[in-house]
Amino acid sequence: MHWLLPEMDFSVSCHNLIYCNLLRYLSVAVFFQNMNKKLLFLPLCAAAFCSALLLSACSSSSPVINATHGAKADDGATYGSGPDNTKPYPQSEPVNLNGVGGAKVKYEPLSRGGNKNYTVLGKNYQVWRDCSSYLEIGTASWYGPGFHGNKTSNGEVYNQKGYSAAHKNLPLPSYLKVTNLENGKAVIVRVNDRGPFHGSRIIDLSEGAAKAIDMTGKGTATVKLEYIDVRQGNQIANLAHTVLSGQGSASILSGSSSKADAIGDFIKDLNNGNQPSLATTIAAGAAAVKIAGTVSDKLEQHAALEEQPLTASSSTVQSTAAQPQFTISNAEPTPAAATDSTASTASAYVQIFTTMDQARASKVQNDYRSNTSYPILVVAEEGLYRVRIGPIPESDLQRVLTDMRNQGFKDAFIKR
Repeated sequence: MHWLLPEMDFSVSCHNLIYCNLLRYLSVAVFFQNMNKKLLFLPLCAAAFCSALLLSACSSSSPVINATHGAKADDGATYGSGPDNTKPYPQSEPVNLNGVGGAKVKYEPLSRGGNKNYTVLGKNYQVWRDCSSYLEIGTASWYGPGFHGNKTSNGEVYNQKGYSAAHKNLPLPSYLKVTNLENGKAVIVRVNDRGPFHGSRIIDLSEGAAKAIDMTGKGTATVKLEYIDVRQGNQIANLAHTVLSGQGSASILSGSSSKADAIGDFIKDLNNGNQPSLATTIAAGAAAVKIAGTVSDKLEQHAALEEQPLTASSSTVQSTAAQPQFTISNAEPTPAAATDSTASTASAYVQIFTTMDQARASKVQNDYRSNTSYPILVVAEEGLYRVRIGPIPESDLQRVLTDMRNQGFKDAFIKR
């Protein structure tokens, strides 16, 4: 167990900083929902809303609080990490791990040490032994050389260069996705220690994890913690399928009207000359989290795809369209004819694109057919059309994956 670290200067309140960083992406989210509308008005709307939130927070004397840390649950418990009667704030959306590095997630039983309720500095802490869903936004810090080589709370040896973390309440070990809301960088950490016990910090990261999200220089950062619910068989129960790996835009923006209502209530209070209540402010901020957090990181990939040049000639497109090499089906695709013995035994693919538009999937298939020596096929599953390259032998998988990412498919991944 590690103990106290000096408090770093944190002159901007968590309330202000969370909303300012998230809402700078709000115009991007609105653009996604209003693809055919004029864009000139969108940055103005986002800027006005961000300013309104900041003015409200600055004029309020309320303590730093958000729905995930400090709010009261119906049973009287306090949401978020901390002493006394606390409970995890539940996630409302699955966790997106696409492209996120760090600790390797795997199923592990609870460790023998570190999973009983405990007392530190006269405060009692409960361990959330049955946790399966958890979201929290707050301040992260990191700890390094002074603790390297010491025992962690579950009896392991602390490695400052690894991707681990200390948390007051989560069962040991647990896995979290940690996103730095100040720069959008994320990392997966394995929680194997207790802390931090200084101020209102919600997590202490190892030096390796802190470097991954670029927070070692400042010492602290406002972060979002998302629980990774890994089950036996290494199955992640709350894993999201991103736009490029199976999740369509409809599911990303599900409930968008209610989110817009939350934002609208906030602005309505301001327009009426009223000070928005803390609950209204939290609801508006949470709506921004849900919209901006799940959409903004997808648009860059879509924009890059739109800018990709058409590499196949029109005659090639016509011939391949008239005589497709693969048919679209719900079953796992197989080539019409194996090109060689290696291809016939290969079973892995590189998935490069997913869309709800069959025509667009076919266009990607045709445009990039000449960019690889392997077949490109479209698979229809659950109302989505997935573009995959393969089958590919294991010996060539990484090369093909790297090549497609270099061609603009940044979220391409291996599908087995």
